[in-house]
Amino acid sequence: MSFFSYLLEQKKITQDIYSILLNKKSFNERYDMVLDYIYEETLCQLLSQYSNIPLIDCEQFQIIDVNYHYFDNLPSIPWCIKSEILYIATYNPEDIEAKDRVEYYVQSVKYTTLKYGIASKTKIQQKLLQINTNSKKSHDIKQDYLTILNDALKNNASDIHITPYANALNIMLRIDGDLRDYKEVSIEYYNTLAIALKVKAKLDIAENRRPQSGQFRYNSVEFRLSTHPTAYGENIVIRALNKDKQLISIESLGFKPSDAMYLKNITKRKQGLIIFCGPTGSGKSTSIYALIELMDKKTRNIMTLEDPIEYNMQSVRQTEIIPGIIDFVTGIRSILRQDPDVILIGEIRDEETAQMAVRASMTGHLVLTTIHANDCLGAISRLKHFNVPPSFTAENLTAIISQRLIKNTDCSGRTAIAEILKPDIQFRDLISEEASRHELLKYATENLGYVPLDQSALYA
Repeated sequence: MSFFSYLLEQKKITQDIYSILLNKKSFNERYDMVLDYIYEETLCQLLSQYSNIPLIDCEQFQIIDVNYHYFDNLPSIPWCIKSEILYIATYNPEDIEAKDRVEYYVQSVKYTTLKYGIASKTKIQQKLLQINTNSKKSHDIKQDYLTILNDALKNNASDIHITPYANALNIMLRIDGDLRDYKEVSIEYYNTLAIALKVKAKLDIAENRRPQSGQFRYNSVEFRLSTHPTAYGENIVIRALNKDKQLISIESLGFKPSDAMYLKNITKRKQGLIIFCGPTGSGKSTSIYALIELMDKKTRNIMTLEDPIEYNMQSVRQTEIIPGIIDFVTGIRSILRQDPDVILIGEIRDEETAQMAVRASMTGHLVLTTIHANDCLGAISRLKHFNVPPSFTAENLTAIISQRLIKNTDCSGRTAIAEILKPDIQFRDLISEEASRHELLKYATENLGYVPLDQSALYA
């Protein structure tokens, strides 16, 4: 009887779960999946009963003269020597190949008997991390990831991609919008590097089946780290959120002088809705922050909801979204009780946020936000998709800016190209009447000086 059949017999898992487990290829996959239903310590007790192997006394751990790097990919670790017995902690006593390797790696240690004990996967991995953190190899790995961060900052990279494959670990940097090769190293460095980064970002090092995200600070720069499970391990992406870098003026972003002046003027309005749209990495946040920098912060209460905060701004009350604690909806409700003049909502993602953003703009507030849409007219369609009444959109819409970042001709960086929709009374009437996209586009190009993004690119 296998251990998982034993769990079924003991009524610790259901027949449905057991059937799913049968499709898993390895003990590790099954062990990890069972953790969704059984606490790890309880699972260890059951494994001890099933295998007739005692639980390890976790207080008795001691450093032994072995290379602990050998055990990074094994379910076992030397735990302690007591009365000439070397105890090995394991969470998979059925792995015969791993046992052979363990016995080979510890053969230089003086002991008369080798015995196994059951310990949780988490405790084994935490102990390995603790040991490696104090070892020279771990120090080298730490220097490696600090070098990666420093090189990313030096090259103005927006993102770092760390991707494990079957036999190699590939690291790439996103610079000026393009992914570029940085280095490729042996896959054996992956576990230690991944654990070091996850510890830095305060993530669960034992969790590798579910996506995680966290943040850390290095050299006055905030980094956001996210993990995603793949066939060969967790893909890690680190985004630089340089909160302390100098904000860029609206003139230097690449907007035409007439558009820059228009944007400056609308920041003086007391209420309305200003929407930015474009893909991730198109410079929307930079443009919004540049607009906020133009505002009089002494006489206006400017409050933000961001996920995450990308720039720190003086005299602006900035709030970061915290999953499970504060989201955009609850954050807007709270901000509206704080007597705001200007509200930045980092992103409209759902119906309730969309409707609250529009209502906030109706009640004497200037609201700046972003939305996922391909162009300005698409942003109007998105609000309709979120069940915002077209009349509300028409009444409160101040401007829509759709932008992209394109490379400079001298390859020295990127500049923004944008289309700006500046609605007038007739255009608002068309929105209220739910005019077609074709009708909106025809009126905007003929009467509002609206230049679609693809045409703007020709003159950038």
